[in-house]
Amino acid sequence: MKGSPLVALLLVLCARELAGQDARLTAEQVRSALAAATEAAPASFRKMDLSGLQLDSVNFKRADLTGANLTGASLRGADLFSCDLTDAKVDNADLEGANLDGTTLRRATFTKAKMAKASLFATIIEGADLSGADMRNTRIIGYLRSAKLVGTNLAGSDIGADPGNQSMGVMRAQFVGADLTGADLSETNLYKADFSFATLRDANLTNANLSNGDLVSTDFSGANVTGANFDKADVNGANFRGIKGRDAAKGLTTARNIDKAVFE
Repeated sequence: MKGSPLVALLLVLCARELAGQDARLTAEQVRSALAAATEAAPASFRKMDLSGLQLDSVNFKRADLTGANLTGASLRGADLFSCDLTDAKVDNADLEGANLDGTTLRRATFTKAKMAKASLFATIIEGADLSGADMRNTRIIGYLRSAKLVGTNLAGSDIGADPGNQSMGVMRAQFVGADLTGADLSETNLYKADFSFATLRDANLTNANLSNGDLVSTDFSGANVTGANFDKADVNGANFRGIKGRDAAKGLTTARNIDKAVFE
């Protein structure tokens, strides 16, 4: 039975019991464990070391990756639908074009990860650290409360509310209390996104669409808002001190509670 998917799966299950150790797996062992997984019994890679592995286009079949180490792994085009990556380390990994829909990323770290064109729909990203990640042209509808996106590149991304899910309520991105200092949000669709109490200090919001959003007490100080659209956004208590391109911004005069925003 050596080398069979069943043996590989048993190896995975036994390895997770090693006290205080992260089990180091090979790409072959990961693929074998996934091949043996079922809908009722998805594979578990809890606290295992998958760092640096080549796992492009792999279907993880709702696997449990809680606390796993995926640092520097190649996951281009991988299907991580509904996987649990709570507390996982995914720094410097390549997830370009990966499917992260319905995935849980609480407190996971994706610093400097390559995530361009990835999909994060109905994804829980609460408290995650995506600082310095390349997230250009991604689709994001998720819960990002207290997430860290310092210097993250989100240019050209679609983070606007999903009008196709009205029966479930408006599905939108929620960045409440998130830190996006110095992030690039140029040409980004942020329609109806919730940035209440978030930090967008020194961010690039050139031509971003923030219309109808919740921007209550949001810190925009020093941000570039040239061509940004604030039409009907709630800017109650928002800090616009030192913003660049104010005269070229759109919709500030039609933003809600503009009289309660701070400019000087």
